[in-house]
Amino acid sequence: MFEAVYIADSTNSLVFEYLINLSCPKFNSLKNLVKLDEYDQSKLRLVEINSEYFVAFEKTSNLVIYLLCSSKTNPNPIMPFVFINRLVEVMEDYFGKPLAVTKIDANIDTLTLLINEMIDDGIPNVTDFNRLRDLIPLSNLFTKLLSTSNELASAVSNKSLSSITHNTRKAEILSSNMQQASVPWRRDNVKYTNNEMYVDVVETINVILKPLPKHIGKESNLLASSKGFDSAFYSTSLKTSSKLIPIVGSIDGQINFISHLTGVPYLQMILNKGGLKMDLPSFHECIELDKWTNDPGNLSFIPPDGSSTLMSYQIDLNSINKRDQKDMLGVIDIDYQHGLGSNQNEFEIRLFINNNKSVPKIENLCIEIHCDNVNEDKATSSDDSSGNGNINVSNIRASRITHGDFSFKGKGKGEWNIRNIATGTQPMLHGSIVSDGSYESLELSSALKEHDKSNLSDKESTPLAAEAIKPIYLKLSYAHKGCVPSGLKVDSLKIVSAKGLGDTVKPYKGVKYIAKTGNFIIRS
Repeated sequence: MFEAVYIADSTNSLVFEYLINLSCPKFNSLKNLVKLDEYDQSKLRLVEINSEYFVAFEKTSNLVIYLLCSSKTNPNPIMPFVFINRLVEVMEDYFGKPLAVTKIDANIDTLTLLINEMIDDGIPNVTDFNRLRDLIPLSNLFTKLLSTSNELASAVSNKSLSSITHNTRKAEILSSNMQQASVPWRRDNVKYTNNEMYVDVVETINVILKPLPKHIGKESNLLASSKGFDSAFYSTSLKTSSKLIPIVGSIDGQINFISHLTGVPYLQMILNKGGLKMDLPSFHECIELDKWTNDPGNLSFIPPDGSSTLMSYQIDLNSINKRDQKDMLGVIDIDYQHGLGSNQNEFEIRLFINNNKSVPKIENLCIEIHCDNVNEDKATSSDDSSGNGNINVSNIRASRITHGDFSFKGKGKGEWNIRNIATGTQPMLHGSIVSDGSYESLELSSALKEHDKSNLSDKESTPLAAEAIKPIYLKLSYAHKGCVPSGLKVDSLKIVSAKGLGDTVKPYKGVKYIAKTGNFIIRS
């Protein structure tokens, strides 16, 4: 399956090479087949060498990792890329972030031993970090050899070599016994002075919203205006009432666990799902699947030492009724209007940050306004002498803003950055779009309107009154702590048994809920 591992720098010069057998080709014979300037994240990072070999590769900030694979077998096509990602994680754990050529050069011996354990006869073998730490020391191998040599030399001079040999054999027997009874994903003989465990429930909202216009009469409109809708899903425009509905949406969740526990503990975590249907769940190998199957929400496991992801899941918002769907879109509601002003080039964004006892503030709140080539999909008619079929946005301006700051980033993109804000607040931004086909500023537009229109030709006045400029979409991003959109909670976390921990030890427990946005898009 796997034949060789090559690591190159950003210029594609060889840094490290590991060959499974002597018949494997060298890196110099393959480097010209992979051109880094054609590297594209959206494309599959795979190059077919011939009928026998293909290369899978992944580029980091400073290095390129190549994995030579055999085409004779038919393995899982995802496996080479999963192995490369795991190798990168292991190297970062051993050598630190970010990876660099100097770190690889200084730890070639350790890296060779790691790959030797991770690949056995071309097949992935030991890839768990905790098991690798037991097999391969974190410190440099040569340093260990020098230290051992100094100890042996000192023992010979003191005539105590027999005692060291006896202790070494005793340690080897103990290590052999521990290897037989060890848990594959956990380090052996783990000891901590402060025993503690932490649970992080992290959920990411991905949704695309679009307005669903609902035309109403003048009387109903005035009534709606007098009542003053404050929901994010209803516009306050006097012309129409628009409701933002999800086109597609999902919540991606993870349950991360940090274990600093002595011995070999057996834990049980009970989740309160509240009737949620979790699609595509995936579990760490430590989870007992039969207990989850018989009792969904029951996570029973011997935890890996250190950080791990116990479970990943997804919640499909399209399969949830509309009432619950709105509650799962987070603590922020949006009222978004466009086509405002006499020139129909103004927009307004109001955020309703709902009060929540468990969420004191919203962090890194940012709204991106994208309106480059806003009318690109509009065909230009043959008799249109204005040439406004495509509008190039030259500026986006904020005329009124209550919180944060607004800046135009160029290429038709504006950014309203609020950063951190307390819940229960209602920030507002009123802005306008300036394009090459419109007046350069609102002041100039107002002045020209008061001017005698007879002095303007039809050719000059027509395009200025005809075009309605609006953003293509808004992108909302934020994060907060205290609750997750799905309402998932950890009801209990207890130690069922703790071999080696001691009956009097009571570990510290902590649970944190984190919500954040992925692709949160509002279409115009």
